[in-house]
Amino acid sequence: MDVRRFSVPERVLEIQNGDEVSIIIVLMIGAIVGALDGVGIFFAPGEPYKVEIFLAAILKGILVSLLTGLTLREQKPWWHGLGYGLSYGLALALVVFLAKGAFRSMDAPYVVPSGVVMGAITGLLVSRFAFHRT
Repeated sequence: MDVRRFSVPERVLEIQNGDEVSIIIVLMIGAIVGALDGVGIFFAPGEPYKVEIFLAAILKGILVSLLTGLTLREQKPWWHGLGYGLSYGLALALVVFLAKGAFRSMDAPYVVPSGVVMGAITGLLVSRFAFHRT
């Protein structure tokens, strides 16, 4: 019986001063945090587009994670990642808030606080786990 081990090459992007950001880890962090942010839609009765909203939350998490990872450019203190993630999370949450009709919608005001918290957590995780020295 021939057992072969497959290794997936980890995609890295060398940024500056020998620091590398792992794109795979950045994408995974964004997808997981985005999924945790969007899973609450399955508890909303009467929402006809649950899967679409869930997938949009995952995409939003990935975008916040990528923006944060590429903005940091090198391994910095955790509060830099938290600040960038918070800013990008707020910006994308405001886009969703305005697209849903702002204050005229019943659910739209709840998008902004969850987007800010999701962005802060994503930025913290990216700054902590996505960078490594070569």
